[in-house]
Amino acid sequence: MKIRGFLVILLLCLVIAYFVYFAKSGGKPNIKTEVDQFVRTKIELTRANMATLEGIITGFVASEGRTPADLAELQRLQPVTSGMIDGWGRAVLYERISDSSFRLSSAGPDGAFGTQDDIRRDY
Repeated sequence: MKIRGFLVILLLCLVIAYFVYFAKSGGKPNIKTEVDQFVRTKIELTRANMATLEGIITGFVASEGRTPADLAELQRLQPVTSGMIDGWGRAVLYERISDSSFRLSSAGPDGAFGTQDDIRRDY
């Protein structure tokens, strides 16, 4: 009987905390702000991962005198554990442009390449 009373009080406290949170936050407009911030954070994470991968590829260029043909070649010579995925968990696209330049691309929030939200860096 005591446990049932405790659970009822706990449930009431949770309901009150829920309503206080939404009363202070203003409800739905703040949720959109939080979602937008979440997307911006993923974009920043993607850029940081690309910078990490860029450093690894630049090291490869310094030692080999050329860019790798693909990321699999880079993986064979130096196991890469970071920078290979974007903020959404998808693989970063590597394109070899020449012996000294390359491009890293992420499909961005929509997950499709060739759209305006793509994150692309030429090195």
